Amino acid sequence: MLEDLVVWYLFIGGAGAGLLFSAAVLESLSPHAVDRTRAARSNRYVPKEAYARFFGPAYGVGIAAVALGMLCLLLDLGRSDRALALFLQPTPSFITVGAFALVILMLIAAVLFAVWMLGALSLPKAAACAVRVCCMVAAAVVMVYTGLFLSSMSSVPLWASPWLPVLFVASALSAGLALLVCVIVLTGSGDEFTTTLRRIQKADAVIIVCELAVLALFVASAVFGGDTARLSAERLIQGDLASVFWGCVVVLGLAAPLVLEAVNRAMNPYAVIATGGLVLAGGYFLRWCVAEAGMAPDIVASVMGVLGIQ
Repeated sequence: MLEDLVVWYLFIGGAGAGLLFSAAVLESLSPHAVDRTRAARSNRYVPKEAYARFFGPAYGVGIAAVALGMLCLLLDLGRSDRALALFLQPTPSFITVGAFALVILMLIAAVLFAVWMLGALSLPKAAACAVRVCCMVAAAVVMVYTGLFLSSMSSVPLWASPWLPVLFVASALSAGLALLVCVIVLTGSGDEFTTTLRRIQKADAVIIVCELAVLALFVASAVFGGDTARLSAERLIQGDLASVFWGCVVVLGLAAPLVLEAVNRAMNPYAVIATGGLVLAGGYFLRWCVAEAGMAPDIVASVMGVLGIQ
């Protein structure tokens, strides 16, 4: 069974990567280098200092989340030599790719964090664009590799699904956007970027709808995926995990944020933070449910197979 620290890593690392990916995309789309005169005529000019208050904390929290996720993974390994072996003696595996992607992501994001928090806004446009693209690529790798790693475990039928990586990416993006919105509101930048916040919430609503659809496909594929996968799906739908799955994942983590984002047109900060908190909680319990439902039936099936009992 996956340890709690691994589940926390899957959640926090994914949310941090989702935040950094979203921040890099937003920075690429933001007109912070727009001509002052033309922007002033349209009353849409936002000073660079405001963008620094927006992107600086966003990148900082994203780096902290990814670092905390790595710490959970290292604590779960329990031995420093095992962690060092991933880098000193790399092998072609999802774990190795993920470990390097995590380190690269933090290093790249640290550059963007320094640019905004230390006031180094004179970075050449081409270099800044290249750094942002690298940040997006590294964050995408971090978001997708955990799902690919778990889905490659054919011994766990629930996880051996092509929908699992898609589900984890959608969840990571949603959690990243939720974390980003909370950071913006809590740091006081929300008043200057109300329109941006609305667009982020609209994007998150679309992602949540996609996540609901992928989750349904993931569970349906397990129901028709053989006896062991069906047992895992039944634990989620009507078994011992049903209350957490339906209550914490589907209702509180997906449906409730979708409703709150639809009705909170005035961008009330308390409602924004509450919505973000629900999305983040749902992201954690999604991974917990997937981990719990996948492992227990597989262990039973493996023991039965060894004993020759079918």
